[in-house]
Amino acid sequence: MQANLNAITSAPWPASERGRWWRACHGAWQADWRERRRDWRVWLLLGLGLALALCAAPLTAIELQATLDARASAAQAEQRRWSQQGKKYPHSAAHYGVYVFKPLPLLAALEPGVENYVGSSVWLEAHKQNELVYRPAADEAGSTRQFRLTPAFVLQVLAPMSMIFLGFGMFAGERERGTLAALRVNAAPLSALAVARGAVLLCLALSLALPACAAVMLMKWLSNAPDPFLDGALRLAVFGGGYLLYLATWAVLIAAVSARAASLRASLAALIAIWAATALVLPRLAVEFSQHAAPLPSMQQFREELDGSLGMPDDPEEAERHKQALLREHGVSDVRDLPVNWAGISLQRGEEHGDKIFDTHYGRLYAALQKQSDAAALAGWLSPTVAVAGLSTAAAASDTGHHIQFVNAAEVQRRVIQKVMNEAIARHPEKDGKRYDGGEDLWNSVPPFRFHFDRLDMGSLFGQQILPLLAVFLASLGLCALGLRHLRSGSLK
Repeated sequence: MQANLNAITSAPWPASERGRWWRACHGAWQADWRERRRDWRVWLLLGLGLALALCAAPLTAIELQATLDARASAAQAEQRRWSQQGKKYPHSAAHYGVYVFKPLPLLAALEPGVENYVGSSVWLEAHKQNELVYRPAADEAGSTRQFRLTPAFVLQVLAPMSMIFLGFGMFAGERERGTLAALRVNAAPLSALAVARGAVLLCLALSLALPACAAVMLMKWLSNAPDPFLDGALRLAVFGGGYLLYLATWAVLIAAVSARAASLRASLAALIAIWAATALVLPRLAVEFSQHAAPLPSMQQFREELDGSLGMPDDPEEAERHKQALLREHGVSDVRDLPVNWAGISLQRGEEHGDKIFDTHYGRLYAALQKQSDAAALAGWLSPTVAVAGLSTAAAASDTGHHIQFVNAAEVQRRVIQKVMNEAIARHPEKDGKRYDGGEDLWNSVPPFRFHFDRLDMGSLFGQQILPLLAVFLASLGLCALGLRHLRSGSLK
């Protein structure tokens, strides 16, 4: 290492300060890269990291592809079941119901987020808004749920740890060996050395992302599933740019601590403490804090309150006024003489009454969930891991907000089905006491359920995730500048 540094710093510098800086940076990059290629510990650590990444990425991609195929097959079977249910009263068909399935974007192979815990399908039936069912986590052991190996976990937790073990001696090791004096004598810009060595660390960390990128590209090539995004390119750029900034933050932070620490042991201890606090402790504390900031009712309590409100009948006086107005409009005195079926109109009134109640109760629930997400995002100002996790789940549409988008879209589809069925009843008055039975033409008249996620709200994303991540990165740059100033001041022993 000493020979490499002498070779870098003893070369003649160009007259231009900028050229001198870039010359030093390029030389430091070559020297550090050469040094790390010769270090067996680097290969061992990278080998372990890549082994975990190679396990996480393909397995997650295979699991996601199997899920996509299963949901596509189930959706087609459900559509056939609905279309081929036979002739029956339309309201019976409304209770017969149909399942719709949540689409999964390919980015969820990298960042599953909440997908394993929120359910994948919902049954659409008359008079009732159901919760999603079939949660993959419900079929897993507790240890699997707690320690799920995903590409996001590798990049958020394991990659910074690998960078720490590879870079904690960036400056502290040379101070301990007494070789920093050579840098000062030869007037090599310490900032150029920090940039070069940090860039080498960043490249080594990014190599852990290669298996995940390859798996997603392969899935994109092989998969026939429709893309649920209208802004896929933007989401991919946000996803990749967020992790690039995250790992760059760790590279700068490692340089800062190594430049300021008095010894190798102190540098390693400080960096491990920072990693444990920001990557392990603060994310958990953020969850606990969010639950206290916006407590949610239990499922039993929520259902009891909802059922209690649904048990309150619609305003009978308003229903009577509606009926009398309809009778006057058609010049009759009895609903049996109307050219429309009052039963269908009454059923639709009941649905609209229930819809208002669902909107009120679920609206409060979703507002509390959003408040929890906003409260948890505040920890991103202290922990880059929290910030990048929120950014990546938003880009991959695997966060709570995107899940609520699907739930709302499924509820809109449920209401469309009820309206089509009730309007069919209303168009066909009973004749001789015989009710109208719908057939396949009526069932197929229901618009198919096609769902796309909304475009990313970049304003909200910038304020809650990108800005905190940038702030932590800039703070790390400030700490690094202070550490390098400490070295320049003469503390090179």
